[in-house]
Amino acid sequence: MKSAREEKVQRLGVVSVLLVVTVLLLTSVCSHFSRPAQELIPDRSKHSGHEERTKQVVLWTMMRSGSRMTQAMLKALPCTFLTEEPLRKRSPGGPQFSVQLLKDIFNCRFSQRPDYFRYWVNGSLPNDYNVKGRLCAVFRQLCWDARLTDAMCEVACVRLLRVVSVDLGETRTLLQDPTLNVRVVHLVRDPRALMASREKLESLSPTYKVFHDEEMNSTVICNRYMRDLKSAISLAHRHRSRYTLLRYEDLALQPEREVQRLYKFLDLPYNVQVANTVTSHTLGFMKDEVWRKDPFSTYKNSSATVFAWRGEMDFSEVTRLQQECGVVLKAYGYRTFPTPHHYHDPQNTPLLPLPPLL
Repeated sequence: MKSAREEKVQRLGVVSVLLVVTVLLLTSVCSHFSRPAQELIPDRSKHSGHEERTKQVVLWTMMRSGSRMTQAMLKALPCTFLTEEPLRKRSPGGPQFSVQLLKDIFNCRFSQRPDYFRYWVNGSLPNDYNVKGRLCAVFRQLCWDARLTDAMCEVACVRLLRVVSVDLGETRTLLQDPTLNVRVVHLVRDPRALMASREKLESLSPTYKVFHDEEMNSTVICNRYMRDLKSAISLAHRHRSRYTLLRYEDLALQPEREVQRLYKFLDLPYNVQVANTVTSHTLGFMKDEVWRKDPFSTYKNSSATVFAWRGEMDFSEVTRLQQECGVVLKAYGYRTFPTPHHYHDPQNTPLLPLPPLL
């Protein structure tokens, strides 16, 4: 049996290792880039009040809306801590459970959520690269210590969450919480393109069902769009400085302009590292052909593929979706096609100027 002195020495040793690993990881993050760390990490000394705190950003959207590519650009700063899809298949307690889990993640309370932390570390989603890509690859046992992940989360300059599975209305509680400093990036995509993307992904996986039946039901999808639209109008009115709408099509066609707008909204520096990330994910020349054709890849020629769904969806399905999602299409500035000729004419772009939500 160990003496009290031996136990104390062992505990000190573990703490020392954790500190050394954390320092090494943070050092490697900064030294990995050619720009000085001071230029990559926001200078918090220039701000006061809420702005002194770590930026808490939630990317709120639906599956197959371009959220992975958008996420890649939002996490371009190496001091970002990422959590992906924490609510997908994990909402047994309804909205109250969902919101509390998001709050705990924003407050770096992984050690208080052992069941979720096991899923976070061991699940298929990449989540934060500094933890799962670096720490887990070198120190597998330490990677299972939630306290270290808490620490990595706490020192981040940005805590980014991507949410795809629940209604936008659940952000209200986050925005009303005075202990949080959350900003919402609401990503939308043309419902016709979203459905075409889901159908294509299902056809590529005949032995594995990617989506639940309701996630392939156009009525269910359009109802979700309508609920989110109502919430978007309310958020744009009540939380104008902390909510922004982003159309995937605008990001695909004008990536530099849109990412600069997002970084200004989030009060984050748009630097060389961010600009390089935007270029590599939207011009389509940074990866090989196999990678670019991967349906989950975020590296593509975004402007060339953004309207590819028009060659994959027949006009009868387009008509049905336009009938069910007509209000949403109009509200978000998407053109409807009255005839097959109008639909197939390449001069008739699906994208129109974005109308004001209010």
